Amino acid sequence: MENRPKTCCFTGHRPERLPWLSNPADVKYLSLRRALWDRIQACCDQGYTRFLTGMAQGVDLLCAELVLELREEIPQIELVPVLPYPGQAARWPAEDRRRHKDILKVCSEQIVIVSPEYDRGCFYRRNRYLVDHSDRIIGVYDGVPSGGTHQTLEYAKQKNVEMMLMLAES
Repeated sequence: MENRPKTCCFTGHRPERLPWLSNPADVKYLSLRRALWDRIQACCDQGYTRFLTGMAQGVDLLCAELVLELREEIPQIELVPVLPYPGQAARWPAEDRRRHKDILKVCSEQIVIVSPEYDRGCFYRRNRYLVDHSDRIIGVYDGVPSGGTHQTLEYAKQKNVEMMLMLAES
């Protein structure tokens, strides 16, 4: 096994599956934010110092922002963005593009880019990269057996990556 810090990655749905993710004032959003904060902090308490995010809209961006907030209290933790391709956020709404850009700016020396340009498999490879380089995965899942979050969690099971799973209702 490679010698690397204890690493946790994130997977979860985008706002299309969980519409309240776009509304920071929503009770479901606030509840999820608190639960994720607690889980990320628990990981830090257990010696996790590296966090990988796929930088997708929704759960990924929220988790990235939480890690960066927590880094103010625990400076030794690091956030590593794992992009499927460089133009990932090009067609997103302005606010999500801004969030994406702000996160990348802070992590500019540690960005992983899975594919130099978009292709049909780049998101799949990005998700596998996250799992293959992690000891634990924090997942926010609606229980529907379809989509990238489901596939990523299934792959994590196959690879025996420890899971911290949170069910989210749409």
